[in-house]
Amino acid sequence: MRMPFATTYSANQLVDAIVAAQTVDPDRLIRIGRAAEYPKQVWYFIASFVALVSLCHFLSVISTYTRTVKPASKGIAPRGRISLLQLPRALVELFRIVAFRCTIPIGQSHSLNVAEVFLTAAYMAVVLTWSLINSTATTGLKLDPKYWANTAGNIAASQLSLLVALGMKNNIFSLLTGISFDKLNYLHRMVARVLCVLIWVHAGGRMKLGLAGAVTWNHPWVQCGLLAGVSLTLLSLVSIRPIRDAGYEVFKVVHLALACIFILSAYFHSNGLGLGYYVWPSILLWGLDRFLRALRLLVFTSKATLNGNATVDVLSSHFLRLKVVKPKFLRWAPGQSVYLTIPGVSLIQAHPFTISGVETVDSEEKLVFLIRVRNGITRRLLHKAQDSYKAAVFLDGPYSSPPLLRGHETVILIAGGSGVAFTLPLLLDVLRQCKAGKPPCSRVLFVWAIRDANHISWISELLHGALDGVSNIEVDIYIYITEGTQEAEGEWDDNLVNMDPEDKAEELPTSSQAGISDPNISRFVTISQRQRPDLTGIIDRELNVCSGGTVSINGSYLPRLILDQC
Repeated sequence: MRMPFATTYSANQLVDAIVAAQTVDPDRLIRIGRAAEYPKQVWYFIASFVALVSLCHFLSVISTYTRTVKPASKGIAPRGRISLLQLPRALVELFRIVAFRCTIPIGQSHSLNVAEVFLTAAYMAVVLTWSLINSTATTGLKLDPKYWANTAGNIAASQLSLLVALGMKNNIFSLLTGISFDKLNYLHRMVARVLCVLIWVHAGGRMKLGLAGAVTWNHPWVQCGLLAGVSLTLLSLVSIRPIRDAGYEVFKVVHLALACIFILSAYFHSNGLGLGYYVWPSILLWGLDRFLRALRLLVFTSKATLNGNATVDVLSSHFLRLKVVKPKFLRWAPGQSVYLTIPGVSLIQAHPFTISGVETVDSEEKLVFLIRVRNGITRRLLHKAQDSYKAAVFLDGPYSSPPLLRGHETVILIAGGSGVAFTLPLLLDVLRQCKAGKPPCSRVLFVWAIRDANHISWISELLHGALDGVSNIEVDIYIYITEGTQEAEGEWDDNLVNMDPEDKAEELPTSSQAGISDPNISRFVTISQRQRPDLTGIIDRELNVCSGGTVSINGSYLPRLILDQC
């Protein structure tokens, strides 16, 4: 019996209906191919850029080691004919001035140099271009979200390995480019913020298409995608500099928690689509970095460490000197730093401090750290040190990429307060090479601004040993005691901002009261009372004296007074 209003179909009509229902979207294979290929092309571009920077770095190192050191000039060098052979070096220096010394203010308390601005804009342009390009459907619909939504998500997921690699302390990019991991940290934050934008572009495209069928909210992997986007957004907000500086210890805990949530959520979201291979390498990199750091801690830990391998001296209410027994297998370059964990002060926190010395063959050698007392762990260490505190200190390092002071006619080292922890080992290394008959330069100028004359005693013993017997290099050490000059609170510590040479200075001969009594040593040292260094005048004078050679300027902080003259 037939049902009322029932419709009957022939066999051919049924086949036609089934075929029509199974008609393949003509754009589908194109979208899948581009979503898989474009993340690779982004990586090809980034790898090419890293290779270019690495090549420039290696050529620079080769040039430094093969450059002949010219004798120091006497007086102002005459301006001779300009050699075309100097043109490449001049162009390189011009590029460095524009890229790294010219700054663009961001807000009232922060600025970015031209290189950082360029890299930020370039990276954002690259990932957005490859996400949105060729997104016109075969029907003529431009910027079809079916194209760019998934492509943006795939590119964001593929870039997580770059994000993690830039934040590692054991950094492959530092090895290739010579850029210290702490300077790469800006790029780490920049990549995170760009990927945050890209993730929400991906999410916006998916929501525009509608979350139905296999991509409804009911699926855990879809929920993980939302969790990843929210956690990265929160992480990007709390890492803004004013918020980060307001409570750095809290930030580190929040950063670790949100980063773990983000990476794991991103993995489960990607794996739900069969794309987990984009994310798991970033987890592997993070684990490798932690493993290497833990391995160093294990190697550098001895019975002496557990029994208390460090002593703390209170130099003033603002400064501490920490002396740690050098681990047997620790090797470092002058100017490098290590991360210190002091369980008696903080069990889980590790902070970087520069080693204020150079490596020797002395088996009883100690690592010396000059520490500026601030809030947090250094303040607690100061309180502990009041009672002859002997601490157990665990070391992880060394890290950072100090400058290579070779092949220059003149080397200028500038520091204020505890910043001498960075410049002093560079000076000691230059003098040590001179004594070994291999002077890396013909003249070295050391400038140190301090608030109190008693601070000279921090380095006087090391200077005595380093300067004794030096004869094949010109050495000038200028120590400026700023006590009595007008300065903001804390300004004298480790920067030289707003240096005004107008204050009348009192030139004093070095004396035993200053901690430098040996006449063979005091001839190298000039002490100025109630004056800050005129860095512009000092550098201009050295450049005028330099007879066509190069001048290397290094410091714990180069003030805006210098940077603004690019």
